[in-house]
Amino acid sequence: MKPSSIQNSGFPGPLPGTTLRGSIFRTFKRTLITDQTLEPTQVAGFNQFFDDPDGSKTWVYGAAVDQKFFTNLYGGAEFSKRDLETPYFIQPVVPGPYERQTDDWDEYVGRSYLYWSPYKWFALRGEYLYENFRRDNAVDGIKEVKSHRVPLGINFFHPSGLSAGLKATYYNQKGDFERQDAPLGEYTSGSDDFWLVDAAINYRLPKRYGFITLGATNLFDRSFNFVDTDIQNPMIQPARFVFCRITLALP
Repeated sequence: MKPSSIQNSGFPGPLPGTTLRGSIFRTFKRTLITDQTLEPTQVAGFNQFFDDPDGSKTWVYGAAVDQKFFTNLYGGAEFSKRDLETPYFIQPVVPGPYERQTDDWDEYVGRSYLYWSPYKWFALRGEYLYENFRRDNAVDGIKEVKSHRVPLGINFFHPSGLSAGLKATYYNQKGDFERQDAPLGEYTSGSDDFWLVDAAINYRLPKRYGFITLGATNLFDRSFNFVDTDIQNPMIQPARFVFCRITLALP
């Protein structure tokens, strides 16, 4: 997926501590072995890799501002738009080969964030994320969906190597979806809003040999109705999930 017609920048803004970013580029989703490549993941901070159907052609437009207020407080906001032309195949009424069609997708994504570290061992974070996806046809089961996310997090760090984190995220989603058991072209409206809580405890091994992590996502086993726009990489767990992870960094 090689970007073309790239225009991007990240340069100081009109105020001290301000950085402005902007990017315009085009991508083509070709077939990749195990979806791996050595190309840069981002262009001026905007992602160029998505799990779009193979053969998709996309224009991406993005603008952002990052502001450092103090040495321990910084925030920013960004907005991007993706214009996609995605291919799909339909079976003709008369028996024969499948016909190739294209569908126009519009995707709008916004994000704002604020990070604050009042002490060396204590950090706070707050974000707001917005998604608005529109399809001419619900070839992926989504006709239109609007999603809002507000993650709020607290992290503690101790010189002994022990750290802990707690994150509560508010979700609000509303859209028109195509059910698998419904006739073609019939859409169902749905919405839900809910909170999810994730927690984790980490221990840094001596001499920086790695980490041991014990955590849980969807800590309170909350039930909800939510359609993930990337089913290959779901952002939330439909049920409580407890895990233990060991990360080693050998010299």
